[in-house]
Amino acid sequence: MYKNIAYISIFRVLRGIAGGIIMVVFPYLILKDFHKSIGYLGIIYALATISTALLSVVGGVIADVWHRKNAVILISLLLPISGILVYFKASYVIAFLSAVLGGYSATGSLMSGGVGGAVMPMVNALATDIIPKEKRVFAYSVFTFLTGISGAFGAYLVKYIPNDKDAFLIASLLSFVGILFIIPIDAYHKKGRLDTLNSKKTIGQFSVVGFLNGFSQGLITPFLIPFFIIVYHIKKSDMASWAFVGGVLASFAPLFANILYRHLGNLKSIILTRTIGTLMIFFMPLVKNLYIDLILYSLYPSFRVLALPIQQSMMSEMVDASEMARAFSLNQISRLGASSIGTFLTSFLWELSFVSLPFFIYSSIMAFNIFLYKKFFGNKE
Repeated sequence: MYKNIAYISIFRVLRGIAGGIIMVVFPYLILKDFHKSIGYLGIIYALATISTALLSVVGGVIADVWHRKNAVILISLLLPISGILVYFKASYVIAFLSAVLGGYSATGSLMSGGVGGAVMPMVNALATDIIPKEKRVFAYSVFTFLTGISGAFGAYLVKYIPNDKDAFLIASLLSFVGILFIIPIDAYHKKGRLDTLNSKKTIGQFSVVGFLNGFSQGLITPFLIPFFIIVYHIKKSDMASWAFVGGVLASFAPLFANILYRHLGNLKSIILTRTIGTLMIFFMPLVKNLYIDLILYSLYPSFRVLALPIQQSMMSEMVDASEMARAFSLNQISRLGASSIGTFLTSFLWELSFVSLPFFIYSSIMAFNIFLYKKFFGNKE
């Protein structure tokens, strides 16, 4: 078991570094090298998000009804292929196609469906085949930590890569080498049927709360830094420092998920972390104090990602083993689709100068989401 976990960990680290490199380099490629507008970049990110969602579902079906390890390898190959295309033919059209193929979305971390994130539901399903139920929260916590910290390291490496083309080559090579560590994994899973979904009610419930969570994240997450720029006129260097603090805290936060799980269990842990995060966002536009808001901004991502491994473990316990990949995939597509809607809504509200309103909408939706968690899963804990 531990050998297989090590293989998955190495895969995630190498893929995380590659994703961090592309996350930083790609917007510079579009805006600086090809001299396109921010609107073009936004369209590319939107289409890449849709691509990630669709690939997640397709890959999830393949993983359940055919072979999980082979599905991971197949979908994982899209990221190095996309990078190689840019390296050999650096044009706007090729970059556009590569973004859609590799899923260069701007949703944040790979765990949330960012660069190359389409494969992550399949990787999570593969992990359930080799990790006992009682150890899954700890394993998912470590996976989340490794993905976050390696992505940050990849972004930092960009400082030492001489040009954008070389960055894509390095990212492609790293992500390809990561795939080689999936090949020796020894795992067995009960194959599902394409025409059957025994856990459809539970999967539907997780998709509903995932939709609301994704919508609320889309409302706020892309706009937290712009909030400080508009409201407090904070300097870029100061904002970068606080963003770094928040990122580091968020990377280490999942390591505490197993402790929380042992004391409170799945459901109570999710409700607690979601409640604290909701209160932080609710008070941000109300406190009218830069440093208090910066502290809230730095702590909020930690509570958001702290619940992630617990939620993944909870889903793996409640869903039929033969339908695990589809469950993770459908949950991801509901989050990503809803996130794009939330981002559009906040853009519209901010154009009308309703800067605080998305924070209150977020809080209301998350309060309802917490209620649904209790209603859906209170008797299944």
